[in-house]
Amino acid sequence: MNRLWLAGLLCLVLAPPGRAQESKPDDNTVPASTNVQGAQYPRIHPDLRVTFRIKAPDAQKVVFGFFDSQRYPATKGEGGFWTATTEPQVPGFHYYRVFVDGAEVNDPGSHTFYGTGKDASGIEIPEKGVDYYAPKDVPHGEVRERWYFSGTTKEWRHAFVYTPPGYDNDRERRYPVLYLQHGGGEDETGWPRQGRVAFILDNLIAEHKARPMIVVMERGYARRPGEAPPAFRPPPRPAAGAPGTGQNPPPRPDFSRMFSAFEDVMVKDLIPMVDATYRTIPDREHRAMAGLSMGGMQTFQITLKHLDLFSHIGGFSGGGGGFGGVAFDPKTAHGGVMADPAEFNRKVRVLWLGIGTTEPQRMYDSIKNYHEALEKAGIKHVYYESPGTSHEWLTWRRCLHEFAPLLFAGDRMAGRPGRGPGRGPGMNRPIVLNPDDVPAFPDPPAGFDRRRDDVPHGKLEMISYDSKTVGTTRKMLVYTPPGYSKDTKYPVVYLLHGIGGDETEWRRFARPDVVLDNLIADGKIKPMIAVMPNGRAQKDDRPGDNPFATAPAFAAFEEDLLKDVIPTIESRYSVQADREHRALAGLSMGGGQSLNFGLAHLDTFAWVGAFSAAPNTKPAAELVPEPSVAKEKLKLLWIACGKKDGLIRISQGVHAYLKEKGVPHIWHVDGNAHDPTEWKNNLYFFVQHIFR
Repeated sequence: MNRLWLAGLLCLVLAPPGRAQESKPDDNTVPASTNVQGAQYPRIHPDLRVTFRIKAPDAQKVVFGFFDSQRYPATKGEGGFWTATTEPQVPGFHYYRVFVDGAEVNDPGSHTFYGTGKDASGIEIPEKGVDYYAPKDVPHGEVRERWYFSGTTKEWRHAFVYTPPGYDNDRERRYPVLYLQHGGGEDETGWPRQGRVAFILDNLIAEHKARPMIVVMERGYARRPGEAPPAFRPPPRPAAGAPGTGQNPPPRPDFSRMFSAFEDVMVKDLIPMVDATYRTIPDREHRAMAGLSMGGMQTFQITLKHLDLFSHIGGFSGGGGGFGGVAFDPKTAHGGVMADPAEFNRKVRVLWLGIGTTEPQRMYDSIKNYHEALEKAGIKHVYYESPGTSHEWLTWRRCLHEFAPLLFAGDRMAGRPGRGPGRGPGMNRPIVLNPDDVPAFPDPPAGFDRRRDDVPHGKLEMISYDSKTVGTTRKMLVYTPPGYSKDTKYPVVYLLHGIGGDETEWRRFARPDVVLDNLIADGKIKPMIAVMPNGRAQKDDRPGDNPFATAPAFAAFEEDLLKDVIPTIESRYSVQADREHRALAGLSMGGGQSLNFGLAHLDTFAWVGAFSAAPNTKPAAELVPEPSVAKEKLKLLWIACGKKDGLIRISQGVHAYLKEKGVPHIWHVDGNAHDPTEWKNNLYFFVQHIFR
């Protein structure tokens, strides 16, 4: 056989269909990571535009589109290739389609993913500087398949099960379980493929941010014998833009029978199978359920009826409010399970809600209103907004990344800021209020922490720096205001996190970038830089299983802050590098750090704030040994705590000493507890009083 002929044949056989003659473009675009092997298109531009290309030599018209109303007519070129380029896209995963002479088809250059009620082409738009859902050099778990017979549906059913790293190594160890559900029009492949659940959990576990757990992902459709299946529609993909300005979907189908059947599948079939097959801890304290969109609604329907089975609940773009905007009455909602808020709060360890800021208006309002109703009713929960994302997988990846660290914390993480309100050391002492333990300000206006499309936005970036103090490379999150310019000098506020948090805690729970953007736009504060470092000055600066054991590293951070963090910021950013333009504030453990470090270095800081200061706070007489010096040098000293906070005695002691010595300060006691609402509310007021 002629060797040249054989080589040519092999090239044709091994090349992906339809691409033997396709060459790589000579530009700065890159193939999408979701392309099939060897496919050069779709390609992604540096500004996140996408160029699609398909070979259809006999076609008269080719159009590309995502699952919204926007269409991208293609132009025919040499070789029968049709090409179209979009505007810049939001990072994350998106379904898309191709219309060839009016017929909707999938792109042979991309892998397909089950979504929109069918297998559809999908594309991953890279998110710069973000790797929590990417594979890393860390121990990896496994996603396994499990078939089982359901007595409810009288059919064989299929689930994916994530087991954490090391599951097969220690045959004695048992694990908590998260049941994680997909949305309408998708199936049990959604979280393992589009959601990248394994990478998210692997990375969180490796960083000691989440407890090793089993994750079960089942098909969320169920019908009893003889029942007809419900009709599904593609999920809405609103255009990028203002918060909650996406296109509203049509009214959703009646899922009541399907939801009821799936409830029985979960309770009577799936959970017993999982507990019998895997090494689980089979009790409610170690069982959670969460879901996106339809799966979120299923989660709330099932868990709130079965609090004997579940103690951790999460809704991602879906929850107990549905999408109907029905008024919430805690006395009657969910069968009255929330009628006694104290009892409900005792039973439910985590209640979590998340939503994208550009989701369809009805969806956004439903989750936001439900959150506000829960807050008003005294139901403890965590509320999260994913900035700039709609009803899409990036929203849900972010939600899982925020939700998973809160699960199965138990006593080892109780009271950890960044892990939800709790009962850490010293939190159980009686609260005794004094006559002057009153608010200095009313609550902030509604929406102060909501991203507004009608104002300019600053920039958040994670930077690295070499810490000579710790002897390693460390990270901190930096906010620069809208219109940041090297030609302008800016003041800087340093924000310190709590015992269980890290450099991301302020962003996750207080959204300082949004708060500052809005205040700057309203002319209430000067443009400023905000720096959120990691206050745990040790080589492994993650909180770990016992964050309280890392307390000495919080004291060691004083040197890192003064000798490494501040010099790094002042060498890389255009700042006003003097004490009058440098502020220090923190929450909980970070509040104690702010008092300890700020008051000890009044040559460095003129503005100091402590929100819910923790027991690491030094005695007041040590904090301010020379009241006359503090009076002279301090521009502002801010002490704040909620009246429901079991640690209020610490702040009360500092306030009483300052009052006795005549040291001017703000003393603000509002109605909150040791929780994110307290901290973001105080941030809102504190920044309005600094750099004046």
